[in-house]
Amino acid sequence: MLMFDAVVPWATGAAVGGAIGSAVGGSGGGGGGTAKFSVDPDQAQKMIDGLKKAIEQLMDLENASGRIQSAGAPGPDPYSGYATLAMRKTAGGEPGGYLWANREARKALEQTIKNIEKALAEYKATDEAAQSAMKG
Repeated sequence: MLMFDAVVPWATGAAVGGAIGSAVGGSGGGGGGTAKFSVDPDQAQKMIDGLKKAIEQLMDLENASGRIQSAGAPGPDPYSGYATLAMRKTAGGEPGGYLWANREARKALEQTIKNIEKALAEYKATDEAAQSAMKG
């Protein structure tokens, strides 16, 4: 089994980390930071491909944030204006906003991919060294 760290960018990521952990043999997540996971070396590339697809989907969803931020108020009343401002802030790039969370999630997935690739390279090097030692 390959052991690697999955990056959990913020406290709400702990629930996601826990769900992923139960699916791939991990220990779940704390309140952000990293969580330890393991994956069969034969399945590592499949996991990397799935994480890359998730990154692509997050990039597609970022466009939704832009549309929300540029939306106008539905009516001329002040309440519609206040609601629109709140909606724009929620969709925005400030900490806690959707755009911010989307980008943090992408960074976390990119780092997790690097961690899996590093673990896989170390595993292969160890395996090759063991095979060479057995032959020699």
